[in-house]
Amino acid sequence: MKHLMQFAAVGALALMSAAPAMADTINFESIGSTTFNGTETFTEAGYMLEVIDTPAVPGGTGFAGGIGNGLDPFLCEIASCPSGNSSYFYMGVNDGGLKVSREDHQSFRLSSLDYAFLAPVGGLPGYSYGQLTVTGTTVGGGSVQATFDFPALVGGSSPFVSANLYSQFGNTLFSNVTISSCLFADTACISPAGNQAQFTLDNLVLAAVPEPETYAMMGLGLAAIGLVARRRAKKQNNV
Repeated sequence: MKHLMQFAAVGALALMSAAPAMADTINFESIGSTTFNGTETFTEAGYMLEVIDTPAVPGGTGFAGGIGNGLDPFLCEIASCPSGNSSYFYMGVNDGGLKVSREDHQSFRLSSLDYAFLAPVGGLPGYSYGQLTVTGTTVGGGSVQATFDFPALVGGSSPFVSANLYSQFGNTLFSNVTISSCLFADTACISPAGNQAQFTLDNLVLAAVPEPETYAMMGLGLAAIGLVARRRAKKQNNV
């Protein structure tokens, strides 16, 4: 019985460690204002973010991204910054993209994000110019994609909006996710687009997924606790 109790205790600890992970949020607040070239990386909230010069031509090292402060009046002197965000946010520029993966290489889910169009110049007409593209590489090596039209411009600027990715991806487990954009041209949405496919991101809500070994330990713990409970009940009935 003593050994069973010890086994149950181990199982209980496994249960606690295997509890569903709290959602992580990448909001770029810990990074501060900066610029990135293609292939450069930075980290936040346990995730590694790699800047991509142009997703269609991997490996480029040109200026492709940055983090801006929505309260900085000089941030967008040569572009029309999005509206509705007074915090730090990521800017994908010059047809660039952003690749997201876990620092510990675990799989993860992506449930939502905030996004807007980063207009190349100010004073543009009020209509949608393109789409945000979210492409995920699944744990099994497959690929899934979701696209979201940029909101119509208001006063020459794109307002930040939220995208719920659960309806698109559900509980899909990813090894990495690449975020980029495209611009409408006739009936197609194209990228590269002459360095005009640009976007902004904020508040990516993700959750890491425990490794399969953790679930196995959780199952053993449950079995051990159940066995101890049954033996105790049987002993009390005999008494």
